[in-house]
Amino acid sequence: MELTIQQGDLAFAVARALGSVASKSPLPLLSCVLIEAEKGGLRVTGTDLDVTTSVRVPCTVASPGKVAIPARHFHEVVRKMPKGTLTLAVRNGQCQVDYGEGKGWSRFPVQDPAEFPRIPELKGESRVTLDGATLSRLAARTTYSSSTEETRPQLNGVLLLGTEKGLTFVATDGHRLSRASRKGSYAGLTAQGIIVPTRALQTVSRTAEEATSPVEIEVAAGRNQAGFSTQVGEYRVQIITRLLEGAYPNYEQVIPKDNPHSLTARRDDLIQAIDIVASHADNVTKQVRFSVRKEDLGVSSTTQELGAGEQKLPAGYDGEPLEIGYNAGYLLEILRCIPTEQVLFRLKTSLSAGVIEPVGALPQSEEDLLCLIMPLRLPDAGT
Repeated sequence: MELTIQQGDLAFAVARALGSVASKSPLPLLSCVLIEAEKGGLRVTGTDLDVTTSVRVPCTVASPGKVAIPARHFHEVVRKMPKGTLTLAVRNGQCQVDYGEGKGWSRFPVQDPAEFPRIPELKGESRVTLDGATLSRLAARTTYSSSTEETRPQLNGVLLLGTEKGLTFVATDGHRLSRASRKGSYAGLTAQGIIVPTRALQTVSRTAEEATSPVEIEVAAGRNQAGFSTQVGEYRVQIITRLLEGAYPNYEQVIPKDNPHSLTARRDDLIQAIDIVASHADNVTKQVRFSVRKEDLGVSSTTQELGAGEQKLPAGYDGEPLEIGYNAGYLLEILRCIPTEQVLFRLKTSLSAGVIEPVGALPQSEEDLLCLIMPLRLPDAGT
C-alpha cells in the first residue's frame, strides 16, 4: 500500500475515527484504526463493536491496500506533523509516513487488517434527513440527562421519535428529564422511536456541528442499528451504532400536568447564585435550598465541613412560600442548555417534580424545550 495525502486530511480522518475506538480493550485490534487505500480515496475506520466511525478523505493512491495501526499513537504523531503532503506506505511489516518534503519520517507497528472487526453494512428500512446544526442542538439539550447506571440500560441512551408533525429527543435518568423537539415532517424515523446510546449520539453531534450537508439518519429493518451519514467539506463521515433494545419508559406520564405555581427568574442570575452557593453543598448530594417568596428567591446551602452561603435574587412567584431542595449540578446543566434570558419553574410542593422551561420563544421558533427535575428532601421539609 502506498499513497500521498494532505496532512490535514489524514489528521481529520484519524481524529474522527478515534472517537469510536475503545479507550481500553482486551482485544488489541480494537485499539487500532483500519486504514484502507481504495480507488476513490482513503477510508479510516475505528470501532468498539458498538459504535463504528468511517471517514472517507481524498488522496492519491499509488498502490491500494489496507493496514491496522494503533489509533491513539498514530493520531498523536500525525496531528503534530507539518501541513503539506504526506507519503504513507506499508513495507516490511511497518507503516511509514514521510513528511516535510522528505525531511522527516515516522514508522508505526501494524497489525493484520484481516483480523479487524467487520465493518457493519447498514441496510436502512427507514430514513430521514436533519440539518446538522439542529441535530447537534437537540442532542446538546438532552444527552446530559441520560443515565450512566447499568441497572436500566434503556436510560443509557436518548429516545428519538419522528412523526409527520415533528421530531422529539428525550433523555432521563430518573432524577431529571429533558425533552427537545422540532416541528416538521420526520415520519421516516418511526413514531415507535429508537434509543440511541448517549456516547454514540455525542459522537454524531460533534460531526454534525461541522456538517456541510444534512445528516441522513437510517434505521435498520430490525431497529437494532442506525446510521448517521453526512459531508464535512470534502470528507464523508458515517457513524453506525447499535441501538438500545427494550421499551423506553412512558416519559409523558412523569411530566406533571397540574403544577399550579410559577416562578420566574433571570437565567444568568440563577446560574451565578447556584454556582457560588453550591461551593458549600455536600459533595455527594450537592443539595442547595430554594426559599421561594413572592418577590425574591433565596438560594442557600449549609454543611458542617464546608460552611454556608446564601444569595438572594429578584424573582416572580404566584404561590405560597415554599422551601425546596435541588441537586445543584442537575440545575446548572438544565439552566445552561436553556438559551432564553428568563426561565420558568412550574411548581407544586416541596416534594413534587418541578418543570423548567424557557420564557418566550427559543431562537429557533419551530423548536421547543422542557426539562423536569426531582427535588431532594430537605431535613425540615414539609409538603
